[in-house]
Amino acid sequence: MSATQQQAPATRVLLVEDNPGDADLVTLALGEPEAGAFELEQVAKLSDALARVRGSPRPDVILLDLSLPDAFGLEGLRQLGEAAPQVPVVVLTGADGSLGAAAIQAGAQDYLLKGAVDAALVSRALRYAIERHEHASRARLLAAERAARVAAEAARERMSLLAAASTAVTHSLEDRHALASLASAVVPGFADWCAIRTSGGEMEEPEWITAHRDAASAAGISASLDAFLAAPESSCGPAAVASSGRAELEEDVASDATPSPWRATLEELGAGSAIVVPVRLREDVLGVIVFAVSDRRFGPDDLAVTEEIGRRAGVAIANCRLYREARLAVAARDEFLTVAAHELRTPVTVLQLKLQQVALKQQASICGTCDRAVPADYSGASRQILRLGQLIESLLDVSRIASGRAKLEREDLDLCDVAREAVDRLRELASRSRSAVVLRCAEPVRGTWDRLALDRVFVNLLSNALKFGASRPVQVRVGTAGEQAVIEVEDHGIGIAPHDIGRIFAQFERAVSTRHFGGLGLGLYVTRCLVEQQGGSISVASQPGSGSVFTVRLPRAAPAAARTGT
Repeated sequence: MSATQQQAPATRVLLVEDNPGDADLVTLALGEPEAGAFELEQVAKLSDALARVRGSPRPDVILLDLSLPDAFGLEGLRQLGEAAPQVPVVVLTGADGSLGAAAIQAGAQDYLLKGAVDAALVSRALRYAIERHEHASRARLLAAERAARVAAEAARERMSLLAAASTAVTHSLEDRHALASLASAVVPGFADWCAIRTSGGEMEEPEWITAHRDAASAAGISASLDAFLAAPESSCGPAAVASSGRAELEEDVASDATPSPWRATLEELGAGSAIVVPVRLREDVLGVIVFAVSDRRFGPDDLAVTEEIGRRAGVAIANCRLYREARLAVAARDEFLTVAAHELRTPVTVLQLKLQQVALKQQASICGTCDRAVPADYSGASRQILRLGQLIESLLDVSRIASGRAKLEREDLDLCDVAREAVDRLRELASRSRSAVVLRCAEPVRGTWDRLALDRVFVNLLSNALKFGASRPVQVRVGTAGEQAVIEVEDHGIGIAPHDIGRIFAQFERAVSTRHFGGLGLGLYVTRCLVEQQGGSISVASQPGSGSVFTVRLPRAAPAAARTGT
């Protein structure tokens, strides 16, 4: 015997045999020198064998008699296989080898006939049993590993599909575009063709949105599905899914012997397997999606992922419809503001003219009773009418900006002239605010701009500074920086909190309480829109209690699109 064989550990053998004579034969055979190194342990009952294999160390191989006091036939093999599946079993049986063959079918590695046991045969059978069992175990591990890789890859593909579907349905806020993107996202990677149909929304009449790996075949899908829906109601298919809200899986269209109009339609379209899922939003069914393939079969995992796609599509469609409703509501609001502002403008203009006539009469009167003929507080009424007129103009500006009707009339002008006119027009407001307005414009600043728009910018920024300037001086600076004109309006009033700076240029936003300061929250929004229309920008630097500096930057030359009229 070689040194390697002497050092090799003995093979642990558990002999489960109740017949002493048969047990002695095995013991003698394994004790022969040519048998090799074996460590034999014998038990007479299956219960003892089960207790032994659950202990430690476990045997390397089991020799099992199929006729025991507490187990007969293949029952002992079954129980040992369940208790210790990692231990190979060689069975001992009588002269009839049929039971041994049945044992191999049931999981034994080999069988030996009692009475024909010798050292070489037993040794070879035990060692081959261990080798075959280890090989089978490795094969099972490899198969399990391959199956796990396939399952992981399938799961990754399903996650990628869901991600692509989610991106597709959020690609647009219009029903049709979102659904068309979804259909294109699943074809051809997941399905050969896809058809989506929803009720309501932007499409007055429901119709199919389709995608096919062969673009020329997409129209045929719609025609076939419409023909199917026009036929008498079927117990399966899109209409049934829309009614019940339960998804349907046709794993193999051709193999189902039950006649069905829906299967006939699928066969006509070349589909070998198909899934129909509802487009759901909680309990409401908004439509259906059909997925079909020709060269493989859909399974339960595919059904699960398509149902999730249907749920995500339902949420996206609901968002599209909410957005559409919001747009309609905003359009109705803007239309109302436009109509209301126009209707208010006429009587306010007439009232302004009347008050101006009263002022002229008072100034021209030389009688001593004019103070009794004309109310002394007519100037207060005039100021309120002027304020009301400015609010109406703001509403008109907002409606024109929102509807895209705000057109620029560009001309070559001096920005300093526009600033002087605005400051002069607001001198009375500055006087009432007890704020001195200082205009700094060292030299002309010429450019191509819309005069009325810039006038509104100056008036809005200066009015804002006088309102929140805490009766302190206000400075208006006009200058240049390269090819840009720069307007700065600085006050030393209450300032703006850092968390409010980002929102004050939005529509109807205010950084102060309406209880202490009036207004609609439109002035800075209108100003921003008018500045951006002319290719400029507006920003503010402010600290609470230290005042604010609003800075407007305008290109002195008109953008190319404005010069060409595009």
